[in-house]
Amino acid sequence: MDTARVGGRAITTDAESADAGVPEDVRHAVMTAVYDELTRWGLERFDVPTMCARHKIDESVVTKYWGDGSRLALEALLYWSNDVLTPPDTGSLRTDLQALATAVAEQVNDTVGRSLLRAMVVDDRAAFADDTRMAFWMRRFAGIRLVFDRAAARGELRDGVDTIAAMQLVLAPINVRALYTREPIADHYCAAIADLAWHAIAKR
Repeated sequence: MDTARVGGRAITTDAESADAGVPEDVRHAVMTAVYDELTRWGLERFDVPTMCARHKIDESVVTKYWGDGSRLALEALLYWSNDVLTPPDTGSLRTDLQALATAVAEQVNDTVGRSLLRAMVVDDRAAFADDTRMAFWMRRFAGIRLVFDRAAARGELRDGVDTIAAMQLVLAPINVRALYTREPIADHYCAAIADLAWHAIAKR
């Protein structure tokens, strides 16, 4: 496990979740460069040759281990997401939703986090196809759905709940607010979102 610092913030990279065979010093240098590029320019202007030139990284090394910019950007975004957002396990759906909403808000309240969120907004000038963004969100949902799987096992979910829709009830309002304002997401707003989501999906 290694840690890169971007904008004063620690980004943890876990070798076990990464492609096998990438030396840790290489991963550290490349991931640090990717975060810097994404927070500066977003996905629309992310370019591997430019990144390598700016950060003095051998482009052939990046190509060898990651292939193309789409794959590299996706891996970097997944590292960022996994580092700061672990599915809560409080033993209760209601408090899990509150903890999840708070964690998402903390992520986008961070300057780097908000920049990376904005980097994924779909644009006609996008450097990558929408499948890069969709792959990120589906991988992120795959982790967060543990909250809902545990709740279902405890008998807390009502019948017929769509898991992805349930997750979006929590994530979407917070992310949209972060995209369209510069204001921090307050705790009371997170609590309100979590409570609305709980009332929508909890078994009575």
